[in-house]
Amino acid sequence: MTPPKFELRQLANAQGFLGGVAVDRNHNVYVCNASGHRVNRVTQKGEVSVYCDKAPDGPLVNPNYGSFDAKGNYYFSDSGDYWRPNGRLIRVRPDGRSESLIGGNWHFPNGLAISPKDGAVFMIESTAADVLRIPVKKDGTTGAPEIYAQFPGNILDGLAFARSGNLYVSCYLPNRMYVVSPDQNVELLIEDMGGEILNQPTNVAFERRGTRLFFANLGGAHVGAFDVGESGAPLYYPKL
Repeated sequence: MTPPKFELRQLANAQGFLGGVAVDRNHNVYVCNASGHRVNRVTQKGEVSVYCDKAPDGPLVNPNYGSFDAKGNYYFSDSGDYWRPNGRLIRVRPDGRSESLIGGNWHFPNGLAISPKDGAVFMIESTAADVLRIPVKKDGTTGAPEIYAQFPGNILDGLAFARSGNLYVSCYLPNRMYVVSPDQNVELLIEDMGGEILNQPTNVAFERRGTRLFFANLGGAHVGAFDVGESGAPLYYPKL
């Protein structure tokens, strides 16, 4: 099989250690800038601005990953300190108002995914080795977080939903990926103990057309993909 060709170009320099990205309908890119303690908005002309740098309960500490929902709300994890449970889930409304949603005592919140079924926010706690489900009501208020799946002995990082409702989970260590079915059964999908292909995988995302799941390797400094036999759930691209 001939490998696909990708064109690489530098869009902008946001001057920081960058994590998760999300895109709106006008192709503006929203980037979690961990070392800059902010979320940047980058236009296709390369213009960089600050989209969010604080919430009502304090400035950002370690913004990590963000996702849009169907209403144009931007949710992102502010991971906090690695071994100190002070992470937050923050929402930025389409009008720019930010709010901290579920308190600030979570264990390194990381990857996020919005449920294609009911709009609930699914969020990783990396140092607690679990995935939380946070219900979001029609009026925008959030219900009590609940543990959706646990992964003892793993450090979790990325999440992506398939159309079927399966939730794909990447593990930064020890180089594994899991899939969680809608009935919350956890199955090991792939592992690479030698770190040849999977090398500290972080964020995961489905291709727009097709059945490949792409993954970023922080340790290997490359992006890889493999076919999982099903397509991803559509993402939201709001017009802001």
